[in-house]
Amino acid sequence: MSSWDRSRSIPWTRAIPAAPATTTGEKEDVDLMKERVWRDLAREAANEEKEVEESKQQQQQQQQLVNNGESSMDATQQSSSSQPLVGGVNSTKKQEEVNFLGYAGRPYQTSDLLRNLAFGATIGSITGMCFGFMDSIRSASSSDLLKSASRSAQGKFVFQGTYRSGMFFGAFFGAFHTVKYATRVLVDPGDGGEIAVG
Repeated sequence: MSSWDRSRSIPWTRAIPAAPATTTGEKEDVDLMKERVWRDLAREAANEEKEVEESKQQQQQQQQLVNNGESSMDATQQSSSSQPLVGGVNSTKKQEEVNFLGYAGRPYQTSDLLRNLAFGATIGSITGMCFGFMDSIRSASSSDLLKSASRSAQGKFVFQGTYRSGMFFGAFFGAFHTVKYATRVLVDPGDGGEIAVG
């Protein structure tokens, strides 16, 4: 929690000084106490910002030193062998992020793949069961053979149509979301590309 958030949660009406301000034991003014606390919090926030800025400067200096070392090494390596440019910069870190197709995709995780597969299969199964149920009911009511069959035979026909359609839709949507995840990992077309493709 930052000092700004802490200051907003202080109940100023209940602020009591730790020690009496005068020898007679009178309590200090709440507004004066509030100003004192605000100054302390502002000082803490300034110190925190200064520390963050110093750490950023140190990181930038270290990065510049590393880049200077890499650029001199890259210049000698580029003369002997041609390296592909990634974003206009020759760096081994950037080259490691590029996949075998030459694109910079998202990192692969098996848990994300399984989550996308499960999502597609679940949504597809629910959708397929709804369509299968409605189609089976329509078929059962329009078929002369099923109209004369027993209730259990009609129920079995409806159940078979429901789970068959649910399985097909679930398999299709599961495969679709798996392919969509694979595309994101390999190419990562971005939000606009995903909307256009999927």
